[in-house]
Amino acid sequence: MLYRFPHNPPSAGDPTWLTGETQVFAKLKIESQAGKKTIFLASDTLIFVINGVKLLHLSDRTIEVTSDKVFLLKKGIYVMAEFLESISSSYEALMIFLPEKILKEFTSGPPKRGAGSFFNPCLVFPLTPLIQDFKLQFRRYFEYSVCDYDRLMPHKQREILTLLLATGYQHDIQQFINSAAGVSDSSMDYIVQNYLLQPVTIAELARLCNRSLASFKRDFRDRYQMSPRAFINQYRLNHARTLLQNSNQSVMEIAATCAFENPSYFSKAFKRAFGVSPQEIRSKKNKS
Repeated sequence: MLYRFPHNPPSAGDPTWLTGETQVFAKLKIESQAGKKTIFLASDTLIFVINGVKLLHLSDRTIEVTSDKVFLLKKGIYVMAEFLESISSSYEALMIFLPEKILKEFTSGPPKRGAGSFFNPCLVFPLTPLIQDFKLQFRRYFEYSVCDYDRLMPHKQREILTLLLATGYQHDIQQFINSAAGVSDSSMDYIVQNYLLQPVTIAELARLCNRSLASFKRDFRDRYQMSPRAFINQYRLNHARTLLQNSNQSVMEIAATCAFENPSYFSKAFKRAFGVSPQEIRSKKNKS
């Protein structure tokens, strides 16, 4: 199951969210049990672990984040886990969402088309004393309500980015910001190839590429000579046919693997594309 984060809008009256009129600014994440989830982060995010340990499982490595670290993570889909330090403790972390508009203020020079080819999805580095002070102060916003978060939070977002760029990791952080706020054909290729089999919408793909929905559709068609929906459906159906012919997964499992959340729709789309149903393909495989 894919958990979208932050929810838009979060549950009304939930004190673990800091929200404005139209924007979600931060989340205080508290878990009493260790767990592992697949998360769709809709915003570039800064994470401060307060208690426990955060694990990020990437395709080539697992990254461990503890309370003495800063964690920057690009928007996207990740497998994350939280571990508690003891049975009696809870996992606790601050998640501060960094909107593209704010990130663009901190790019080195005007954002250019072609920026954004730096694909490292995350950065982890030690806290400095000033960033530790920021972390402790920000945690208190969840204890004492502030009336106008729309006015306050953009200043706090700018403050933490300024503090980050004042550390010894300035070069890596600048690359991260430039990439997170950039627009490029290569970043589109990277995102499309990595998310074709994920249950994301066209609008979510556009957001991952830092494009409006209209510009994403236009740029996609220019690059792939097909509309996004036609290209993605064709790829998913071709992959499903390969799995039906070469794996022992059930039809329902294959539908889910290929990002079809409705098995009935999957069967209809498959038959429309190939002239036979998934069940018929599977039946032929079983008889051979």
